[in-house]
Amino acid sequence: MDILFSKDFLEFVSIILSALLVILGWQYKRRVEEMKILQSQLSERKHKAYADIITTFYSVLADVKKQQETDEQTVNMRMLESKRDIFMYGSDKVFRAFNNWLEKANTPMQFDAYLQFVLSIRKDICGKTKLKQDDILLNLIQDKQELEKFKAEMESKIKEYKSQTRISK
Repeated sequence: MDILFSKDFLEFVSIILSALLVILGWQYKRRVEEMKILQSQLSERKHKAYADIITTFYSVLADVKKQQETDEQTVNMRMLESKRDIFMYGSDKVFRAFNNWLEKANTPMQFDAYLQFVLSIRKDICGKTKLKQDDILLNLIQDKQELEKFKAEMESKIKEYKSQTRISK
């Protein structure tokens, strides 16, 4: 009994416990730092994936505005890479919005789906956004009157498309 309460034994136990706490604290700190590094790398890759798909869209838009032929093979390769990157690094909401946009490609609803996709990217990057679809369209079109004409034209095309798809079913 005297050995358990001896001064030498208590000092030895306190040294061992202190060393153990230092080692555990160091390991915890190292793991937290590793997690921060991994999260930072993931965030960088996610932002690059988002930037690449937006850049692809804007390059096609620039070609249209310049009335130049778009290199479809290059765009298709970029889209394939973007699919992979958004699958790997994008949030679930961005991934689903991207799939929705791809699903609605070649229909009048593609513009609405694209705008929802862009908004989901902004929400993922910024945490939230007060922007609406019209804000993005205005950025693309750069004229409020043209924006209203475009929206009216798209609404008309969507109604026509929906009535045609009901007839064909």
